[in-house]
Amino acid sequence: MARSLTARNLFDDLHDRLNLHWAAGTGENKPYSISAGDLSARPDLAGFLNLIHPNKVQVLGETEIRYLDSQQPAELVMTLEHILRSKPLAIVIGDGLDIPSSIVTAAAGSGTALMRTNYPAWELVNYLQYHIARKLARRTTLHGVFMEVFTIGVQISGDPGSGKSELALDLLNRGHRLIADDAPEFTQISPEIIDGTCPEALQDCLEVRGLGVLNVRRMFGDAAIKLNKFLRLIIHLEIPEDTTGPEITDRLHGDISTQKVLELDVPRITLPVLAGRNMAVMTEAAVRDFMLKMKGYDAASAFIERHTRIMRRNQRGLKD
Repeated sequence: MARSLTARNLFDDLHDRLNLHWAAGTGENKPYSISAGDLSARPDLAGFLNLIHPNKVQVLGETEIRYLDSQQPAELVMTLEHILRSKPLAIVIGDGLDIPSSIVTAAAGSGTALMRTNYPAWELVNYLQYHIARKLARRTTLHGVFMEVFTIGVQISGDPGSGKSELALDLLNRGHRLIADDAPEFTQISPEIIDGTCPEALQDCLEVRGLGVLNVRRMFGDAAIKLNKFLRLIIHLEIPEDTTGPEITDRLHGDISTQKVLELDVPRITLPVLAGRNMAVMTEAAVRDFMLKMKGYDAASAFIERHTRIMRRNQRGLKD
């Protein structure tokens, strides 16, 4: 289903945070909405009064109200008609100003909502732009456990029975934090950043086979829960089909690849699940090594470079 946002959605989400007051508009007629496709359209989602490239949410502060008050009655009517012709989702008055009666009259019967707030207009624009863009951003759900390990957002994936929840429980005991179990939601909040959160119904919960649903916050305390984190790494647990055959994993670099999430390449490390392996220690080591690579150090490359240097030195010694 296509994501969309109405004035009512906007009001319900922000009326406490921005102290919004619904003044008039949209009750009888079908309200306007903003869809995800509007993110790539020319008009801004929210901004100050713009008659050339109308915003989906028109914000009026002290300067804009002063401009409207300076117009002659006939000119003011034409200006307001022009504003409403673009079908804005809402007109929001900031700076603690009252909504002029001319705007109330012009918007009557339209699909545009009228709201007001005591917030400064410039702060209102910034907050509305961020909120609307985030609400309409591309998102997806991945199966697995999303955790914060050494400050890094790590998605633990794998087939059923591979031990994802058991690994998460072990990591919690080692001081790491749970974000979401089973179905974390990921949202692309910028061209290169994916943010992961937990659905409301799954908040604080971890399901472990044999134990059922555990409340992590009650068991480990508030510090064991993280509300959101940027997705940086995927740890994929794999049960080898044949443990007696030859090993094909690159012994120097490990099993490292990438996985597409919302069209972005996210680094993925595959860890074989074998008897006797401490998967929590393996995961911590994988995350530490990933953090070193982010800082520019690659242990495998450094080892190869050192080995090559020793070989060249030995070859020179043989020639001498």
